[in-house]
Amino acid sequence: MLFNLIVTHEPGPDNPRFIYNTLREKISDLVLVDSGPAVMLFKTKDPYGAIKILKKHRSQLTMIYRIIPVDLTTEAYVEDVAEKASELALERIPPNRTYKIVLHGRLYWRGTRAPAHSMDAISVIAEKINRKVSLTKPDYLVYIRSLRLYRIRRVAAITVTTPDNIISLVSGKP
Repeated sequence: MLFNLIVTHEPGPDNPRFIYNTLREKISDLVLVDSGPAVMLFKTKDPYGAIKILKKHRSQLTMIYRIIPVDLTTEAYVEDVAEKASELALERIPPNRTYKIVLHGRLYWRGTRAPAHSMDAISVIAEKINRKVSLTKPDYLVYIRSLRLYRIRRVAAITVTTPDNIISLVSGKP
């Protein structure tokens, strides 16, 4: 996998450098893979361990909106994301627990390459996950973020985790 940690931040010309230096002070094996407007992609040995470390330093994480660990990446097609997300969700979410799908960014239909409406994409993904949905107090999140890698290739990052493993500093929502 090319990256396993997503950091979203305030836009600004000097912010990526400041954020990179701040995060490197806390996580020594952090490697910057790519960055774009208000998003940085990192690789680390243990993304969930990095989240635990960074939670202890919340007050020093200025200019950062969210820090999301990534379990896997795939092409940004609804069909591919639905297959991979369901495999991961059924493996990680116990049958008696609830989940919620959070989708940031645009997914596409494989056959037509046309953009999929967010609600349509979420419906297709949710159909494959045989667990109870809770939109208000989920036990787990199926977090999907579509983004450009190296400004060329669009990929979807998928995370299935409990809400406390996503650091959300501004909105409080994952």
